[in-house]
Amino acid sequence: MSAAEQPQSPDPPDEATLVGFPVRHDAQHVAAQEVVDVAVSRFAEDVRLGRSPSVADYLRQYPQHAEELGELLPLIASLERWSVDKEIECVRSNFPEDFSNRQLGEYRVVREIGRGGMGVVFEAAHIKTGAPVAVKLLPFRFVADLPRRQAQFLREAETIASLHHRNIVPVFAFGHHEGYCYYVMQYVEGVNLDWVIKRLLAKDDLLRVYEILQVARGDDEPGAAKSRRHKRGVGRDSWTAFAKIGVQVAHALSHAHGAGVLHNDIKPANLLLDSTGRVIITDFGVGLRLENELTGETDHGTGTLRYMAPERFYGKSDPRSDVYALGATLYELLTLTPVYEARERSELVNLVLQSQPKPLRQVNPQIPVPLETIVLKALSRDPSERYPTAKAMAGELLRFINGRPILTRRPSRLREALGRVFRALSPQNRALKRRKKD
Repeated sequence: MSAAEQPQSPDPPDEATLVGFPVRHDAQHVAAQEVVDVAVSRFAEDVRLGRSPSVADYLRQYPQHAEELGELLPLIASLERWSVDKEIECVRSNFPEDFSNRQLGEYRVVREIGRGGMGVVFEAAHIKTGAPVAVKLLPFRFVADLPRRQAQFLREAETIASLHHRNIVPVFAFGHHEGYCYYVMQYVEGVNLDWVIKRLLAKDDLLRVYEILQVARGDDEPGAAKSRRHKRGVGRDSWTAFAKIGVQVAHALSHAHGAGVLHNDIKPANLLLDSTGRVIITDFGVGLRLENELTGETDHGTGTLRYMAPERFYGKSDPRSDVYALGATLYELLTLTPVYEARERSELVNLVLQSQPKPLRQVNPQIPVPLETIVLKALSRDPSERYPTAKAMAGELLRFINGRPILTRRPSRLREALGRVFRALSPQNRALKRRKKD
């Protein structure tokens, strides 16, 4: 037998190969795919357990797959945290309506008035003075990640207490009682925008149902006398009143952003209207301090999916993310339909990341063109195409209210088409398509 015909001895096995076991042929790079899958699974489990894993640490552990993991892990984090929050929401929903503790610190519990964000909210009264207050309670004492939940709840209280603005609910005190965390804030006599939207959808007689809410006075008329308020309440075509709601929220967000705080969960349910037409922002439960965002030393929270800006699914947020959420809220208030609707969470996420909002005037042709233009700019999927600040958005809404031409220009059809092409080619979309294909 010639040397060429001699059987070639196999390559010596490496340390990971067991002698006598078959070695898998890996022409399709399946092993590399499995490395990514293992990393994603580990990361998701860390998020579920409340460990706040660092994306940067994972990229250092898997440098050969850093590009793909850098695109996937922030999205996984957002989805997993949302899933964990839904489990906590189930606990909160099953919290007994007849709360056995009738006293929390110096406050006597009167009645439950709502369940939202992380907590249950009660109307209460100070035992000595009788002053009415609202008390938000973390509704559980025995869950696996209670320390993290309590820290988040305390952060919410401290964040709101640091803000002083007429359109942000003030916090008076916070504490513990028999294992429960709570904080005390101003009691607002009124309703939230979610309630208003439902009444408008039901075509209720708002002259009767909504008579306590005279939404005619905004931040542009701080000294308006009661006699100047409209007396007809709010109807489906109250475009100026809706814009004034937006102005107040935008001014409050501008104040919060100036103090280094993002809200991260602006939506109709978190915006209260009092009996004077003043808008009050509540629930900073997933709020974020901007200095932490810049250094990456915090978890990004979640929020409500249909109001979340696309970049937040990749772990990024800045004041323009709150501008997007305000745009989504105004869209729903003006059209009485959400920007995006879907039965499945994955479908809703895909719509937020891939779709364009339907123009408001396609839903209701009576909506004024300038107001539609303002809302659609706030909802731009690319943050650089939105208003750079909440104050800038407030300025445009005020121009509309005062009958002056707005500065915002509607994008041309060519620019819209190019935007769709660039978005389709973005690294994030390519990564999502690869994962779906796998």
